[in-house]
Amino acid sequence: MAPIWPFGKNKQMEVLEEEAPSPIVYRKTDDTREQAAQTEQQQADYKAALSFFGNGEANVKRAEEQSQRYDGIVASNQKATPIQQEQVPAAEIEWVHHTDGYHYQRHPNGSFDPVAHVRDELGAYHPYS
Repeated sequence: MAPIWPFGKNKQMEVLEEEAPSPIVYRKTDDTREQAAQTEQQQADYKAALSFFGNGEANVKRAEEQSQRYDGIVASNQKATPIQQEQVPAAEIEWVHHTDGYHYQRHPNGSFDPVAHVRDELGAYHPYS
């Protein structure tokens, strides 16, 4: 014997007759005063956020054109000059052991080197690879 069908037999669905919503019509009016006040508030908020996140400066500087300094692709027979990085004496390097098990180098300005390092048995640090 088939189980009892819990939803009943085919019933006619009830159809509600509703009026169609009236269309929304937008017109350009002379509400420029409200829009100008909103724009001034947005500009003030933008300047406040810029001064908060932009080291206190309220001026936006235009980005420099990077293509002026680009030399193009160097031919393989020419040797590229490597960028000289400032070497920090080993005594000034501060290593921080993170909870992920790796060691990270802290720079004198407080920022961290993003490369994870491992420490060997002799106490030397090597980049994790």
